[in-house]
Amino acid sequence: MHRRHFLAATAAAVSLARPACAAGPSLERRLADFALALRPDELPSELIATTKRILIDTLACAFGAIGSEPATIAEKTIRATFGEGTAASIIGQKTPATIEGAAFVNGVLVRALDLNDTYLGSEPLHPSELMPTALALAEAGGHSGRAFIAALVAGYEASARINDAVSFMERGFHPLCAMAYAAPLIAGRLWNLAPDPIAQAVGLSAARGYTSFVVNSGAISMMKAMGFAAAATDGIFATRLAAQGFTGPTDTLEWFAARAKPNSTKPEIDLDWSRPRLPKVAFKRFPIQIELAAVAEAGSLIAPKLAGRAIREISVETTPGIIERVADAAKFRPETRGTADHSLPVCLALALIDGDVTLAQFEHDRWRHADIMALVVKTKVSPSPTLIAKAPKGRGAIVEVVLADGQILRETVEVPEGDAQRPLSQVSLEHKFSTFAVPVLGAERAKRILALIDRLETMDDIRPLALALRQA
Repeated sequence: MHRRHFLAATAAAVSLARPACAAGPSLERRLADFALALRPDELPSELIATTKRILIDTLACAFGAIGSEPATIAEKTIRATFGEGTAASIIGQKTPATIEGAAFVNGVLVRALDLNDTYLGSEPLHPSELMPTALALAEAGGHSGRAFIAALVAGYEASARINDAVSFMERGFHPLCAMAYAAPLIAGRLWNLAPDPIAQAVGLSAARGYTSFVVNSGAISMMKAMGFAAAATDGIFATRLAAQGFTGPTDTLEWFAARAKPNSTKPEIDLDWSRPRLPKVAFKRFPIQIELAAVAEAGSLIAPKLAGRAIREISVETTPGIIERVADAAKFRPETRGTADHSLPVCLALALIDGDVTLAQFEHDRWRHADIMALVVKTKVSPSPTLIAKAPKGRGAIVEVVLADGQILRETVEVPEGDAQRPLSQVSLEHKFSTFAVPVLGAERAKRILALIDRLETMDDIRPLALALRQA
């Protein structure tokens, strides 16, 4: 569909961008109306194309995490909790599960490697964690590819716009809180609910979905992988309740913004469909925290110039927010893999010595080796006035390595590869998918999945794609 026709068809949604007055509709209701305004048969071609890229990247992350300890525990536990079920596929497994069970396990798979996409609004958000919810619900209902795309786009757009308007991190909460508002929008669309029960479901899900940022602080545990997976199952359950008449609170985001310090006035959410956020999503080249991409890229550029020469000291300049999240004291003394792949000094040392940062380095504890830790203690991190002036764009870094002989090697990466401003090529994206999917399914099955995704918008039923994600 041509973009101008899409904008005309959704013109009614533009008025939703205006803040509601006291007697007007709640944000929960406006979000419901916003999500339902997107018609599957009127999806712009650019949103379809971007959604396909997101799906390839997200499935790559999921296949890469198959067999990981968090995913193994998650699958065993959901079967004991929700029963066996036959409604939805678990990626890379033979046996299906319930909708909630599949959404949870696949959510853990998507997040476990810290390799999934990122939207940067007020803070980093990983909206691809919504994909398992949309996939489980669409498969269970036998929905079309277009219905799946529209539901996923609605979830992405709603969570990104909340992320634009409110910072959860500065109040001690995790950015995934924004997606707790989106999960019921996906479920409500695919279950063909009316706006009011969807709004009630949003209120129920949002009130329960506020997750502390302790999940990503200090020594990072397995909970990082299940933060939104748990919220997603809550969101699906909330939508089941609301469909039966169970009511939820309203003005949940306004309450949070006003009560949680720093206090702010009522947040204004832009719900105008003419300004899509989907094209602004970034993909990861490295399996590390997204704000470390520039550091890792700079290190990999310096590595060939080292030629085994001794390093005297390393200095890194970046922005204060990045320093706070990935260069605090715990990141210089990581004890867990989850802390290591969020550690600026560790990821830089891996890039400098090995020339790259890969999944295998974390799986085989390469980050614990003496040569890596020797560089960690030689690393100093400080704010960069130049990069601060350019923030929030780019998540850049300036890396300077002083060799034992006094020579200085320096690289500046203002915008890392994979950023929306420097997107991964389609070839690179499909290579990322094949790297993780082929060991699980084989080359032919992996190729078939890419072919199905390529024609996703023409599929009358998404179940062939969902079934292809299982092991034979």
